[in-house]
Amino acid sequence: MNNESILMINVYALNLAVLAGRGDTKKRMFDLNYGVFYGTAFCIAPDLFLTAAHVFKDARGDGDVALARLTPGNFHAQIVSDFDIFDDIDLALLHCNNLPAEILPLNLSPLNFLHDVFAMGYPFGLEPPHYYLRAFKGHIVTRRSLASLPGGPPGYELSFAPPPGLSGAPLLIHLPDGTQAITGMVLQHHTAEYRERRMELGIALDVGILETLESRIIGGKIAERL
Repeated sequence: MNNESILMINVYALNLAVLAGRGDTKKRMFDLNYGVFYGTAFCIAPDLFLTAAHVFKDARGDGDVALARLTPGNFHAQIVSDFDIFDDIDLALLHCNNLPAEILPLNLSPLNFLHDVFAMGYPFGLEPPHYYLRAFKGHIVTRRSLASLPGGPPGYELSFAPPPGLSGAPLLIHLPDGTQAITGMVLQHHTAEYRERRMELGIALDVGILETLESRIIGGKIAERL
């Protein structure tokens, strides 16, 4: 990924921090309960966002959940007003009003071995008073069913191990025309072990799973809004 391709997307408007705290909509204020970002989220349609279910539930356990666009000099956070949780695939669909965000097309075609991918998000992203967006790049190790999840959804092993806070981030690819598309969602760090040997990988959900899901918020299939 070169600098020109990075500039083609507003990375701060695409990768949103998931926060927990106390919100005051009248004063347009949001106070963090802890100096931590719980994960990353991204927008798939106006007012609709995705993150990992475990990210949202961890944040919700600590107060109101908000999504924040952390463009330098222009912090903008909005409280999540409604949500659908799909625990069996570790996915949360969030409804959040009045938070302008970058929306990229979805790549619904499965990726093969060694396809280049990248992700950006907020692992260990808050060191008060500063926050940091961090980028990770690698390739597809393999595509497989994610047997660690009850729903066994299709997903990918990644050549980089995502640190805490990157969960929920969009997994991106470059298209032939130089633009980008979302091909998955980063979920977690995965360790494969045999005796004294181990392999550290990342796990991502294949975004194609959205074609099969129905949402109470939407009142039908998620694919109808994409």
